[in-house]
Amino acid sequence: MQANSRPFVLALLIAAAIAIAGTSILQAQTVKPSRAPATTVPHYDHIFLIMDENHGFSQIIGNSAAPTLNRLANNFGLATSYFSVADPSEPNYVAMLGGNFFGIADDNAYYVNTLNKPSLMSQLDAAGLSWKGYLQSMPYTGYRGICYPVKCNGVPDLDPLYASKHNGITNFVSVQSSNTEFAKMGPLTQLNDDLTNGNVPNFGYIIPDQCNDMHGAPSFCIDGGTPGDTQDQQLVTFGDNFVGSVVQQITGATFWSKGNNAIVITFDQGADGDTGGCCDANPGTGLVATIVITNHGPRGLQDPTPYNHYSLLQTFQRAFGLGCLEFTCDTANVTPMAPLFAVSQ
Repeated sequence: MQANSRPFVLALLIAAAIAIAGTSILQAQTVKPSRAPATTVPHYDHIFLIMDENHGFSQIIGNSAAPTLNRLANNFGLATSYFSVADPSEPNYVAMLGGNFFGIADDNAYYVNTLNKPSLMSQLDAAGLSWKGYLQSMPYTGYRGICYPVKCNGVPDLDPLYASKHNGITNFVSVQSSNTEFAKMGPLTQLNDDLTNGNVPNFGYIIPDQCNDMHGAPSFCIDGGTPGDTQDQQLVTFGDNFVGSVVQQITGATFWSKGNNAIVITFDQGADGDTGGCCDANPGTGLVATIVITNHGPRGLQDPTPYNHYSLLQTFQRAFGLGCLEFTCDTANVTPMAPLFAVSQ
């Protein structure tokens, strides 16, 4: 090679090296790292819980009688392996507020199944956070009765609209012993007032009456039928319409776009004979649909992680910066629903 050609060759080699390096940099910039599943629950400002009754996962997801629930499940977040923990209703409502159903195995009056235990409500109170119960068909704020407008089991084949067995807040002594605490529970009509006035609690507990939670309440509405039959499908539609109305009310309020906010829709238990369970409750009482709607969270997410009512309480506790209770302290077996509450927008 002639001496005068060496600079030209050297220039070519340097240009090639720069081109290769540039290509590597470009590739490094365009290859996006895979996103690890969320493992922590971010802070939330407001969370609303809406409870429905007695339908398993397959009786809701894919059911044409529940178009709103299915749309919300498709558009937001759906836990596909979420289980109830006990039977009948009351222990499930207690479990998701106290972290344990404490051996309750019936739907007796709350003053029979009284629990001198801490709860999500007492934790929120201690932390200076607010909570409120919105109970459809409860006659007035602070109502201490167990049924309305008829007596529980007073007339054969006649169910009340409001039933305290579907209100787990009332089982805890810290609430029972305080008129101030009882005054935090009132008719569902208060929800619109609070949303309009901006008086939104950190935790809102929304319980439909037995005509709108898919339970049934003759003679006010039809009774629960065999899952999938015409009668039951009508109850599912009642519940679906209720959820649609309340979700629209909440998400249309001024507060919804500010901070981190969520709505959770779940069921006390299934009614299909399933005894599946997880997370310190196995056997449980079946797979149920649980939908998580967030203002800044994931869209179109199906989370297959095993969860149950203890997982839901644990998630609330972490979102509000609270401690654990009972089974929510067992982090080896109970995990929070972090992927469904991840802030991604």
